[in-house]
Amino acid sequence: MPMKTLAGLMAAIVLWSGSASAEIAALGSTARGGTSQVGRTLAAAISEVGKLQMRPQELANTADYIPLVNAGEIEFGIANVVQLTYAVNGTGMSEGRPNGNLQMVATLMPFRNAYIVRKDSDIKSVADLKGKRVPVFAERALGDYVTKGYFANAGMGLDEVDGVPVPNFPRMWSSFAEGSADVAIVVVGAGNSREYDATFGIRYLSFEDSPEALARMRTLLPQTYLQQLDASSGIPGISEPTNVNVFDYTFFAGKDVSEGMVYDAVKALWEKEADLLAGGPFWKGFTKEGMAKKVGLNYHPGAIKFYKEMGVWPE
Repeated sequence: MPMKTLAGLMAAIVLWSGSASAEIAALGSTARGGTSQVGRTLAAAISEVGKLQMRPQELANTADYIPLVNAGEIEFGIANVVQLTYAVNGTGMSEGRPNGNLQMVATLMPFRNAYIVRKDSDIKSVADLKGKRVPVFAERALGDYVTKGYFANAGMGLDEVDGVPVPNFPRMWSSFAEGSADVAIVVVGAGNSREYDATFGIRYLSFEDSPEALARMRTLLPQTYLQQLDASSGIPGISEPTNVNVFDYTFFAGKDVSEGMVYDAVKALWEKEADLLAGGPFWKGFTKEGMAKKVGLNYHPGAIKFYKEMGVWPE
């Protein structure tokens, strides 16, 4: 056999051996939207390190794969901390269906969200939405909790508005764009909000930042917090100090996933910080040191082991 051919064969065997020895894990994610983008970027970053190959398993929504991670049928999942908190405790949108086998692996990035109105609207605050056309969601949907949380911040309820029923977020955005709703929930600075601003101009509504207002908000949106942005943020629709809502995105696993697998996943994310930040606007605010942030939920022992080694575990 010619030397070149032999060398090529040996290289192929080495590559195949490395691939065959790598562990494979599934990541519960959605097929559309921001969660899908986050999941694909996260899985690619972990897989590129090579020790653990992660494959997104995309389903219709978060509620479809959380029970699968809890049952050990999928190793990992991603969700915002509001949904994860309710899922673990069997409260809120997961009422009566606790998923006690879920454990935190990493806190990913802050997910900033808020209401927008048209720039020429006379609506200046959430309180001004009284009697206005406000999108409302089915009970126990994420949109229902976010909407009620926004109104709780202002000490109001949805019985004070003209509700516009919407089945999902895309329909809400369509209603706002076509003018049949006066307000819409958006991810701060996301593409659709920038498109609205270019088309007819938008303005973000600011939330009350008093301890009382935040406490009311947290009864519906656990672990949520506020962040003040101003014109220097460069976000269209924010021209003065504006308090937006924030809840973190989380990466979690079933408690029976091996410590070694979780350790490898966290280590890969730590090493791939630059790649994750380059993965799109959703990753803005991610830091490797922030992955160990405590959010009121138990962390997996494999993650704790790594964070302690890096000196970032909050004792």
